[in-house]
Order: sequence, then C-alpha cells, then structure tokens
Amino acid sequence: MKTVGVALYNNFRGSLGSFLGFLQSLGVDYVEIGKEWIPQRANIRYMNDLLDIYELDANLHVSYHYNLAELDKRKWKRNLLGVLGDIGICYDLDIQNAVLHCGWMDRDDNSPQTRDESFERFVDSYNMISDFADDFNVKVGLENQCSMGWQHSLISETEDYKNINSTFEGWENYIFQKAEDAAKLKELIGEKIFFVLDVGHLGLTRAPLDTMIKVMGKNLIGLHVHDFNQHGRDHLPIGSGELNMEQLFSLIKGKNMFITIENRSAPHIKHSILHSPLARFCHL
Repeated sequence: MKTVGVALYNNFRGSLGSFLGFLQSLGVDYVEIGKEWIPQRANIRYMNDLLDIYELDANLHVSYHYNLAELDKRKWKRNLLGVLGDIGICYDLDIQNAVLHCGWMDRDDNSPQTRDESFERFVDSYNMISDFADDFNVKVGLENQCSMGWQHSLISETEDYKNINSTFEGWENYIFQKAEDAAKLKELIGEKIFFVLDVGHLGLTRAPLDTMIKVMGKNLIGLHVHDFNQHGRDHLPIGSGELNMEQLFSLIKGKNMFITIENRSAPHIKHSILHSPLARFCHL
C-alpha cells in the first residue's frame, strides 16, 4: 500500500488548522511535521486534537541542523541528543515514520580519511537512534541530500566536475548523496537500515534514479517528491521540471511506502496532487 502526505514547509506563517483542513480537502493521508514545526510539550494535546479533527496521521522530519557526522565529540553528542529529543515526539503523536539527514563533513577537508571517519561517526549515531526509535515502533529513514543546491547550474556532470576534490563556498559537504553512499551505509549498518529517497535532490546530482532504488532495495520505506530543473532549482511543483513521474512509479510498482510531497506553497502542493499520478492514491 502507498500513502501520500505533504510536508509542512519551512517559513509557513498561516493557521495550522487551516493548513490541515486544506490537506484533508486534497485527500492525503498524513502531514509531515518537523524541522521548524516540531510541537513543544505544551502544544502536544492541541496538535493531537487537530490531527483527529482533520483525520490525518503524522510523519516526522528530524531537524536538519543536527550534524550526525560531526567529528568533534562534544558537538556530536549535543547533536545526537537533539535528534533523540525530536524522535521522542513520535510517542506523543503516534508517529510511525521519521526522516533523518546523515550530516556533513568540513567543506575544507574532503580527504578519504575524513570521509571514512565521518561515515563511522554517523553509523554510531544511527545505531543508537535506531535502538531508541525501536522502543516507539518508529522506522527512521535516511534521506539523501545534494551539496550543489541552487548552484548546480554552474557545473555539469563532466570530467571537470568529477575531479573536484573540495566543496564550494556555501555548500554543505553531505555524506549521503548518491547510490555509492547508500551502498556504503548499507554495508556498514546492515539490514536494519531504512532509506527515504528524495527524488528532487537525486535529480540535481544527475544520478540515475533506477540505480539508487536498486541499491536501497527493500530498505526503501518512503519518498520525498518534488520537481527540479536544469537551473539547479528543486522543490518545484510536480510536472514543472525534469522529474519523470511515470518512470518513478514504474520503479516503485508493488512496493509499500509513504510518499511525501515537498513543495513550498499551497498552490504548488495542490498542483502537484491534482496534475500528477499521485492523485490516484488520494481520497478525492
């Protein structure tokens, strides 16, 4: 079975109740909360009431500023505690799926040794987080990211690009971006690992979609879906960029997973649902 939800986008400034009512009218199954929208303890009952009123479930996106590949041990412990605190909300809101970013390396040190140490630090993090989440029956999926962001158009997938050994100013040097990163994480962590594939982030790297899905295999539990274009923009409404939805749906045929739409405005969210294959999974 596939379920469809919508991420509560950054910088949203409207009424939470009206937004959930908007999602209910589109027939989606859940709202993805997180980042800057994780409820404080005093607001848990209010959030539960809203979810009940609008008949929605919730997924969690762990705050993105916690770097779990941090090599400074004190900073790493602080970040780890922050992630565990976020996941604790799953108990209060009966959340079963959480999305997690792996973290990044120092942009000025992209050496193989630093990269290996960063992966090892993240693996330690994930093992602890996974054990903690198991007590709440929560699956924590790792989301691939993209260091290039809006500056992707400055560089193409050429020999020059492949020979770059550092990260450009303003870019985070994320450790999980392509299929080879997923394969390495799978090798280090084992079969208890879960993945959430962000198809827009992957598209910006120009990496093949089928290869990533094959590597993730049965450990793929969800998707983040948004369109992207050749100018390095992502989080666009579905159908306005280069994302091949028919190819995507053929690759995930028969797989049970959640599908989260990640757009940055209500009109874009509505367009993504009503003018894409996602409509067939919504209760319209």
